[in-house]
Amino acid sequence: MNFRNAFAGAIVSLALFTGCAQKNSVDIIPLPQQMTVNSGSFTLDNNVSIAGNSQFEIDLLKEKLSTAAGIVLKDAGEGGRIIEINVDPGAGTKKEGYILDVTPDKITIAASDKAGAFYGVQTLMQLMPPAIYGKAQGGENWSIPCVSIQDWPRFGYRGAGLDVSRTFFPLETIYDMLDWISYHKLNKFHWHITDDNGWRIEIKKYPLLTEKGAWRGPDEVLPPSYGSGNKRYGGFYTQEEIKEVIKYAVDRNIEIIPEIDLPGHSKAVIACYPEVGCTNVDKTMSVNGEVNNVWCVGNEKTYTMIDNIVAELAALFPSEKLHLGGDEVNMDNWKNCPHCQAFMKKMGMKEEIELQNYFVRRMEKIAAKYGKVLVGWDEIRKGGDLEPSTIVYGWASMKSGAEAVRKGQRTVFLPAQYCYMDMKQSKYERGHNWAAIVTLDSTYKLDPINMNDFTPEQEELVLGVQANLWCELLDRPARFLEYQYFPRLCALAETAWTQPELKDYDNFWNRITASHYDRMYNMGIKFRMPFPEVVYENNTLKVTSPYEGAEIRYTTDATEPTLSSDIWKGDIKTDEPEKYRFATFYKDFNQSIAVGASNIDPYHYLTPEVSIESSYKESETAKGFPMANITSYDMGKYWRINRRSDAGDFVLYTFKEPVECGKITVETGVPGITFYSCTEGHVEYSYDGENFIKGDDFVYGIATIKPEEKVKAVKVVFTGMSDALITAFQNLRIEK
Repeated sequence: MNFRNAFAGAIVSLALFTGCAQKNSVDIIPLPQQMTVNSGSFTLDNNVSIAGNSQFEIDLLKEKLSTAAGIVLKDAGEGGRIIEINVDPGAGTKKEGYILDVTPDKITIAASDKAGAFYGVQTLMQLMPPAIYGKAQGGENWSIPCVSIQDWPRFGYRGAGLDVSRTFFPLETIYDMLDWISYHKLNKFHWHITDDNGWRIEIKKYPLLTEKGAWRGPDEVLPPSYGSGNKRYGGFYTQEEIKEVIKYAVDRNIEIIPEIDLPGHSKAVIACYPEVGCTNVDKTMSVNGEVNNVWCVGNEKTYTMIDNIVAELAALFPSEKLHLGGDEVNMDNWKNCPHCQAFMKKMGMKEEIELQNYFVRRMEKIAAKYGKVLVGWDEIRKGGDLEPSTIVYGWASMKSGAEAVRKGQRTVFLPAQYCYMDMKQSKYERGHNWAAIVTLDSTYKLDPINMNDFTPEQEELVLGVQANLWCELLDRPARFLEYQYFPRLCALAETAWTQPELKDYDNFWNRITASHYDRMYNMGIKFRMPFPEVVYENNTLKVTSPYEGAEIRYTTDATEPTLSSDIWKGDIKTDEPEKYRFATFYKDFNQSIAVGASNIDPYHYLTPEVSIESSYKESETAKGFPMANITSYDMGKYWRINRRSDAGDFVLYTFKEPVECGKITVETGVPGITFYSCTEGHVEYSYDGENFIKGDDFVYGIATIKPEEKVKAVKVVFTGMSDALITAFQNLRIEK
């Protein structure tokens, strides 16, 4: 094919598409490579028949139309108008590509492989009313605009990753996730099924991994963590369940890539089988605040156990790829382990990083033994060379992925600054922020080839892109997985599928808001809604809608808007702007966070002089997070202690002078992230500094006080063990 001409045609088609998008509701995501919108439409009703040789896709379309529209497609020859779906190796389409033609009398989908036929059906469904994804039959106009589409993916690897160790998700969520990514033409599901905080897959040779390692709590081998609290928490998937999930994924052209993370991130396995862990006495923490979580490289039992585990994984998962982690290893374990040190001496190694490379090379051999290709994180490149077949996941930065490519390794790009969906979406929202605030447009801008100066040979090593959702913060609120992933995953899908010459963020945003919100609503995805921009100028609250036609509601008493709140209709004159809150709503299903005016202080917190006493010592604080931080009333600062809190621990805030106030909010944990908080405890307060009144218990690290007199002191009291090895405290939020 002449690609220059192909792209020229695609750009012309995009121009046609852009001009017709609103009129014809042809808002496809990801955007096809070549598309022409023609006049006329194909009407869907009970007089339409369906034929072809791609049976799963035929059955899928029948089921969707029957459920959503009550339309029963007839067998071939029984109706006047017809839909044909055919897989023919001679169709001339690229791998996973398809040709879709819609005329008033006939719809044809042609593809050289089954994947292409599946994606042709996904595009066809996006040409239908959004209700096609739902289960309620309504009075929709079930017609399809006439189009001609030739389409194929830019990258062969288009992935989404999910961590089920920190937060365990039931099978229903996994099936939903597979549906959602298939609708967006993503074809890889990276299943992170083991980590420090839970082993989630049945391994028959090592039953303790799920009998004990899948659970955490006060009486378990794993302590509470990430909000799981003072109760038994966890779960796992049986091998029979995983077989069913794999079959479901294969039907939808999704390759499931399993990951067991090692040699670090392995507290769950070492808690069950301590003989494979390092025997060091030193209990240094990993970057995640864990101890005793590293496999012993100098112990041959390690490799025997891993070999046995990989044997079961290889028999279970058809993917050629086996992800064995390799990231964030706390090498102090090896430095202080007599077995690892003796092994280094035997092998003539000078630095612990050489142990990392030795371990990875052993993993390559074990993977190859079972017909698999090793996949690992950035760090597997350190300490020595890799097999050319080994695949690197470039997560730390764009630069780290590019370095892997230049070293000759096949690479999947998922730089955290663009692709980590656990990151905040704005400074106001919950989520991590160590990599960046990852907005919808930043994900959309990702381009691992055009952002790097690769040679043509190096470009061939770029397999594709992936979004990842790490789940330390997914314990709440309900359905936060969907909020964090969508619509950012839609942006990743278009980056993975559509040629960069065709991409335009404004056009993408219009397609999202004009049609795709409604599709996601019918898919059952509780996606993130953008909040309005609000400023206060000249005694007037001025609101900018996040998109055309958005419904914005507001309150005048600083509470969060609800469906019964007033609808915003224009500028609001007021001399009390701090009392107003605004939120965007989507039907009765979804709403944004509530915001006030961004250019004023909406709270006016009081800042009385305060001193701190505690059961902790200043020397226990983490560097850069001193006790003085929580006397500053800078709400972005906090005091951090590098140990687990237990019953009897306390922090006492004492005011120099009693404070008259209406409410005090006491927050523990890192601001905006809710890491390292009080999970077992309550707040106390005193009017005289000597006699204390018990207040609220901490809920998700937060407790409030509404005093009736002037307050002299406030105390955080732990009544049980915290669920993290680190504890953090914040400034008091004192309101009039």
